[in-house]
Amino acid sequence: MPAATAGSPLLNRREALLLTAAGALAAGTVRAAPVAAPVNRAWQGVDAQCRQLIADRVTPGLSLCVLRAGKISYSAGYGLANLETETPVVPATVFKIGSISKQFTGAAVALLAAEGKLSLDDRLSRYLPLFPRAHDITLRQMLTHTSGLGNYTEMNPPEAFLQAARTDYDNAQLFAAMAATRPLFKSEPGTAWAYSNTAYVLLGLIVELVGEEPYGTFFRRRLFEPAGLAATAVDDAAEVLPHRASGYTPKEGAPSGFANASFISMTYPHGAGALRSTTEDLCRWHDALFGGKVVSASSLEQMTTPAHLADGTLPPTPEAMAAVLGGKGKPMEYGFGLMMGDFEGRRYSEHDGGINGFVSALRTFRAERVTVALLVNTDGFRKPEMAKTLFDVRDAAARVALAG
Repeated sequence: MPAATAGSPLLNRREALLLTAAGALAAGTVRAAPVAAPVNRAWQGVDAQCRQLIADRVTPGLSLCVLRAGKISYSAGYGLANLETETPVVPATVFKIGSISKQFTGAAVALLAAEGKLSLDDRLSRYLPLFPRAHDITLRQMLTHTSGLGNYTEMNPPEAFLQAARTDYDNAQLFAAMAATRPLFKSEPGTAWAYSNTAYVLLGLIVELVGEEPYGTFFRRRLFEPAGLAATAVDDAAEVLPHRASGYTPKEGAPSGFANASFISMTYPHGAGALRSTTEDLCRWHDALFGGKVVSASSLEQMTTPAHLADGTLPPTPEAMAAVLGGKGKPMEYGFGLMMGDFEGRRYSEHDGGINGFVSALRTFRAERVTVALLVNTDGFRKPEMAKTLFDVRDAAARVALAG
């Protein structure tokens, strides 16, 4: 069993080495402790759920971190970061985080707006005038998925996206790829809510234009460093990166239950989903963002204010999204890369992510200062029936932390 120090579950060095040597896929591995002790009783149920996901081959590996009032309450790794080398997941393991990246793009745009370098109500045509119908949509609508823009990741057949994603793109090529999205618009601007990776790629390009530097450099200077994020960056497959997790996709009949995920060049998701991080860094990010260390209070209020449609109403939650995340029959409360909602009577701000080989979840209860970050190295959780098993772990961890 993991050891625990100051409320965090831990494995001592001897146990970790034994588990690694045995190639124990279901073993949890966590930061080294000076003194071994049993898992805090409050966390035993969460620990058991995580181990079960690994034992059932639902995911090769899993990383979980819980932050309460600025201090880590729980930080653990389970299973394997790489099935071929039998490298265990530890809190330092780095995962692709997919669409959690969007809130970083949202924060970057909010910073530029606060500095008067752009306006949230500017038309897209001010920055990318050659984009079709650019004068009809605003940056605010793009940030809140109410621009009506389509989603370039939803190609038909789906295999077309996997093929397109294998290529490196410069900004001109990326712009052309976004302009080629079909359908280019799903609805008239301001009349409906529709998730658009296309919009966030374009927003990433705007950050580069206005910020006058690569968006990854801007993010590092203005977001990562102020928040104290040492392991978060725009991902690059060519980089030799310690603690990098490999991504997998479920494969029935395979001895491991998984196959290597399809390669994706991280130039393709850009501002919509190109970041990598750890669960501890993601917890620090929300603590800094909601603690006023990254954007001003007024900017944060805009980031977390649900977007209304042109008729003044909150849009309904799309059925497909409700099937995965819940919220059927409830209005969609979406700000700038952040979705707001209620969990057992408590308000939260969150975003999830999915990209080839990885799924991520990040939720913060702002009033209680509790954050839960969960990362897995398989994309199987995109299916509604599988997503529930992952979110059950997140919810169980939140309950323990909220109970104090």
